[in-house]
Amino acid sequence: ITYIYWASLYLHLFGAVAWLGGILFLTGVARPIFEYFGENAFDIQHRIKVRFLGFTWMLLWTVVTTGVIVLLWSTRFLFFDFSSLWLVLAHVKILLFFILAGLSLMIRSSYKEIENARSEKEGSEDLSPREIILWRISMIEQLEV
Repeated sequence: ITYIYWASLYLHLFGAVAWLGGILFLTGVARPIFEYFGENAFDIQHRIKVRFLGFTWMLLWTVVTTGVIVLLWSTRFLFFDFSSLWLVLAHVKILLFFILAGLSLMIRSSYKEIENARSEKEGSEDLSPREIILWRISMIEQLEV
């Protein structure tokens, strides 16, 4: 039974490091490269982010599952107990996790919107995601008028 705890702990750490490392790579390395190349790299950027989202959700569920196992096995953790620095940091970590998970969910839904718009517009396979977004915005503006 102790092996389950240690395996969960190591999987939790691996999942968190890989998840945050991927996010830091996209924002710290890939984003400046895409900004340098401008609109020419928009389609490549979209494809990389869509591929990374599947990996992100796999890591996210790994972190959630193993985090719950580690919390249930831990005798030191109590919810809403801020009596030590360790407990405060554990609560901050849980709060940051929920914020990052919410942001990932919003990003995922925006990419689903792009795919939905692509399926609505005829012959849109040749268009970049940016052109699809601009087309979708123009369609929304026409509905408001």
